[in-house]
Amino acid sequence: MKKLSNFPYLLLVGASLFWGGNAVAGKFLSGALPPVTISFIRLAISVLIVSPFLIRLFKEEMPAFRKHFKLLLFLSITGVIGFNLLLYWALNYTTAINSALLNSTSPLFIFLLSFLLIGDKLELKDFASLAISFTGVLFVITEGSVERLVSLQFNTGDLIMVLAVISWALYSIFIKKISGKLSSFAIFGFTLTIGFILMIPAAAIELSYVPVKGIDTGEWLALFYIGVFPSVCSFLLWNRAVALIGPAKSSIFLNLIPVFGAMFAFFWLGEVITVPQMVGGLLVFSGLFISSLSKKRSVQMVEETKGY
Repeated sequence: MKKLSNFPYLLLVGASLFWGGNAVAGKFLSGALPPVTISFIRLAISVLIVSPFLIRLFKEEMPAFRKHFKLLLFLSITGVIGFNLLLYWALNYTTAINSALLNSTSPLFIFLLSFLLIGDKLELKDFASLAISFTGVLFVITEGSVERLVSLQFNTGDLIMVLAVISWALYSIFIKKISGKLSSFAIFGFTLTIGFILMIPAAAIELSYVPVKGIDTGEWLALFYIGVFPSVCSFLLWNRAVALIGPAKSSIFLNLIPVFGAMFAFFWLGEVITVPQMVGGLLVFSGLFISSLSKKRSVQMVEETKGY
């Protein structure tokens, strides 16, 4: 196990693989469970796994928790709850492949919102990458149809997925305000716990109105998967790899997430990869490639990690 932890590229592939399966597992669960309940069970499993560490964390860093509670609450709402809840909601109306492709635009939304909210400067190539990738997003959402674009007939699930990406971008921007004041695991542990507590009444309310259609072995396996692998394992693998080779080199591997997502959706769910999806994905990746040419932007892309 020690030898494995010293192979950063293998760790990064593993992290991206697990993150790539998140949307596919969520799509599989969408027919049996409502989105808030899926998010709640995911968080419950994650909290259960890391609870021994959380107990020690709260004992040692309670003063820091109290001091930064408002920001931790915001990060929990946007990153822990908001992104995944919107993702699972979106999957009731769109494909896992579409959600994976749209999810890959997260770094670009981070650049744009950083420019609009906190005044980060963007270079000409950043605006070019935004324009190219946004065109790719439109291709995915409209399925390459000019008529849909003109008449503003968009897939509801795709639009919800864009909101999920914006939620994650807000998390990524504001996490910089707390970085250095708390360890990365402390931020992870505190926001995970806050998210879990907030989801208890939300899940109870949802279940009182939306009945569960039935949970079989497949659904339990999917719930176990999203609670363990993308929510905990990917986070640990990613952090170890970044410690070994740095953020710039590691960020390149984030582009594997939609690739793995599309593969899982094809083999597990039987989804067909369409020409508009391929064209849109190619445009998104082209935009990401242009933006990654700057070392500074590569470092920012690390904050797009899907550790929650």
